[in-house]
Amino acid sequence: MKKRFLSALMAGALGICALTGCRKAPEASADSDVYHAKSSLEGEVGNIVAEEPDGNTARMDGAKQDGSCDALVGTEENGIWICAEVPAVPQAVPTLTLRERDDWTAEKLRELLDSRDANVQDITGEYLAQMEKELSEMNEDDKPVEWLNFGDDSFMMLSDGQKKASFRGNTSASYVDEILKKSCDAIYKKAPEMDAAGNDEGIPAKFSVSRMKDILLEKLAVLDIMEIHISRILYYELDGTAFYELVFTPSYETIGVASEFGQIEFGDVQPRGTAWITEDGIAAMSLDDYCGKITGQSENGKILTFSQVTDILEKYLENNIFYGNSKAKLTQTELVYYPTLRESELILTPAWHICIPLNEMIEALESGDKAWQDAVEKGAAWNIYLDAVTGELIKVE
Repeated sequence: MKKRFLSALMAGALGICALTGCRKAPEASADSDVYHAKSSLEGEVGNIVAEEPDGNTARMDGAKQDGSCDALVGTEENGIWICAEVPAVPQAVPTLTLRERDDWTAEKLRELLDSRDANVQDITGEYLAQMEKELSEMNEDDKPVEWLNFGDDSFMMLSDGQKKASFRGNTSASYVDEILKKSCDAIYKKAPEMDAAGNDEGIPAKFSVSRMKDILLEKLAVLDIMEIHISRILYYELDGTAFYELVFTPSYETIGVASEFGQIEFGDVQPRGTAWITEDGIAAMSLDDYCGKITGQSENGKILTFSQVTDILEKYLENNIFYGNSKAKLTQTELVYYPTLRESELILTPAWHICIPLNEMIEALESGDKAWQDAVEKGAAWNIYLDAVTGELIKVE
């Protein structure tokens, strides 16, 4: 069954989490927001963290010298099967602190709009009035949940009649070209869906993935964004119309922000970019909680090797801090920044991420994969974030 990634991702995430349920979280340490067990386990993890590293390759059966891993961590009764490429990572990375931007003006928004029409209008009041009217006409049960956002309460929107651009909270931005978007809408539910990540086969050379990225980065440069991490690329083409659909996050010194969140709870902030990009330009783009300004950073923290990561995960499994299914493969490992909102600041903590991407797990469940059906039924871990410096669990589902 064909999936429409951007429109279905949130519903899919919540649906999977409803199936898996939640394990009771361990008691939190008094001096930290990160949840972890108060026991001798902390000392065992601390000993592993203090070990002298021997490289990024895991020390276990199935690990290979080229950085790939195909091995069981834990036991057959309670273990996780990691079958993934292990990336090379920096030896040390800082934790970053972000605040809302202070350089977003009406002039900057006009530059993002990039209109050749002199008749650009400020439609902020008109838009807000329309949104208020639509909300007032909704039943209470149908009104959207008000999530916490990163940033302040500012909002601006400009339009030239064809294109619209907006800034929200001094951290979020949007852009739409109604004519280009209408062309994309016309084929979106009809055209074949091609996963274009790392694969240009079947895509015209004149509109390659590389060309698409150039178009996107040219627009983002207006907002002083020079680096991104793309987590999903889909390509659609029909009746002479073609476009890419993207999911991307901010990236800092090549390390992207977490994009695979699973269940999103009140208080979570997920910096996230989405876009539809045609050969003629961007049809639509949204940057949510995305564009914070770095206001501070810690000293570089020593990054755990993947060998240390697997040793630490084994300790958590031994102590039943979370549960695994030894026959269900976790197919992705990466070093990312995990975002946490603390008052008005967004803290980006370096984290090792081990998971099966949500879309892959949904496909496995729909195909009748017994290992993943059993894993879901028993609430086994499929999405793990581990502090890449301290070894503490940040999130596990």
